[in-house]
Parts: sequence; C-alpha cells; structure tokens
Amino acid sequence: MTGNTKVTRSLRIVALPLTSRPPPKHVDPLVYYAFRTPPPPRDDANPGIAKKVTNKVSSLWAGFGKAPEGSWKFKTFRYGEQLMDKIEFEELALKGLDPSLGPRLSNLKKLKDTPENEKDHTKISLLYPPSLFKNPLLQLQSMVGRRVPRHRKGFWFWLLISPLTAPIAIIPIVPNLPFFFCVWRSWHHYKAYKASAYLESLLERGTIVPEPSKQLDDIYSTHRPRDPLSPSSSDTLDSSSIHHADSSAAENKSGQEDKDESTVGRLLITRDAVPPIVDAFNLPPSASADMYRALAQASFRLQRETRS
Repeated sequence: MTGNTKVTRSLRIVALPLTSRPPPKHVDPLVYYAFRTPPPPRDDANPGIAKKVTNKVSSLWAGFGKAPEGSWKFKTFRYGEQLMDKIEFEELALKGLDPSLGPRLSNLKKLKDTPENEKDHTKISLLYPPSLFKNPLLQLQSMVGRRVPRHRKGFWFWLLISPLTAPIAIIPIVPNLPFFFCVWRSWHHYKAYKASAYLESLLERGTIVPEPSKQLDDIYSTHRPRDPLSPSSSDTLDSSSIHHADSSAAENKSGQEDKDESTVGRLLITRDAVPPIVDAFNLPPSASADMYRALAQASFRLQRETRS
C-alpha cells in the first residue's frame, strides 16, 4: 500500500539549461534555476527588521538611478549595475529564493526516515525541458553541493573585511561606499547561502520531484540559436555530462588541434526566450534581468574558455 503524495504549487523550480555541454573548466553544463514562490501573507503587517532594512535600501538604490546624470549618485548606480552584471548568475538565481515562503523544513520528514507506507510529504515540482535533460535532479544536487560552502565562505569573508573600510568614514564629503559594498556582498552571499542550504535540505527529504515540461521544450525549440553552432537534437544534459571524465576526451577523434562544436558546447536559447518563459511560469519580474545576465555570462564563459 502506497501513501498519498501531496503536491504543492506554492513553490516551483524551473530548470533552464543554458549550454549543451560544460565549458572546459566547469564540472556541469550551465543551468539557470528560476524560483516561483508564493507572495508573503497579507496579514503580515509587521515585517521583520531585515525585511524593513532590505526594502529601505532597495528604495534608496532606486532613487540613485533617478538622480541627474553626472551626479555621484547616478554614477554610483551605473557602477553598481555593472557590478551586478559580473556577479555569478548562479548566485543571482539563488537570491530569488526566499526560504521563508516555501514549505517549512520542520514539517517535512527526511525520505530515508519515512516508511514506505507513510510517504505523504509535500512535493515541489522541478520543471525541466525533457529533450535537454536526462537527470535534472542530479544536476541540481551537484549545483547545490558546490554553492553551500561557496556562499558560506563569501558571507564571512565580506563581513570580516568590512571593518577595514571604517577609516574612509572620516572623509565627510565622500560616502563610505566600500563599507556599504562589503556589507551588501556579505548580505548577498548570506541570502544565496540560506537558499542553497534550504534546497539541500529539501533534496535530502526527497521533496523536490522532477516534472518534464513540454511547454519548456516548445519554447526552447522556438528560440534556438540560428547560427552554424546551434545545438543539435542530440545535445542532452545527462549524468555523464555532469561527471565527464577523461574517457570522453579519448573518444573525441577531432579535438586535438581545435575545439569543435562537439566539445566546446553551445548556447541552447536566445534572449528572445526570456519573456515567454517568465510569462509561461509566472516568474517574478526580477527574473528577467537575471536571466539576461545568465545568458550573457554563459556566452562569455564559453568564448573565454574556448580561446584559452
């Protein structure tokens, strides 16, 4: 007798593969993960201090972008946006997941501790294009396993060096931008760390379940790059591509002198795919900018490491 499975629509994960194969110095093919979380409760009239500070900082930053051109506020805003473009898209994606809006871990049993006839735990859908993935759960586990220690280290690093910028505060006409930058980077890493640790816990409990999406397949098919290096139908992200070994290099007969399209990998979609993906899966508006950054970074990584 099998237990019932409760599928929640409050949190969904959308896996968006960006490249057909890993860039030479990467373990995995590049994948952007978008998260659709429910809105905060309407009766939450008294948000926490962290939320209030975040909202205040966001409002101030938006004001910098509306300042007159040439002013230090506008220049700071432009420079800050350029810095955002350089932050790894994996980190940008994770900051879009607020664990407080997802299922509480205390209400979920670990899969290994749950008898077969009592598996009635919440399920979170991991949507993916089936023509491009064979094992999306393994891909997500690999990403999370790398991101948890990376962002934990980043949080402490930027937090600990922020006091070193204190002497700049004695200059009255110049805001202590280095201090605010250090604090912001520490907070950014903290959010990504909490999100990745939350995903790790969900994976341990068997809560995340792959769900093929024909809609995603259709979008990818419509918005494939139309250049000679566009991905072929055989470009499928499977577990062997995640843990690609020296054997794949030995089987490559033509890859000794130059990196052809079978070893380099290619982008799987164009920028035109972003709006239909956001609309189809009801993603937050901020996801668009992060997805554009992800595509730009994926293209840059492929080009940079192909030339190296």
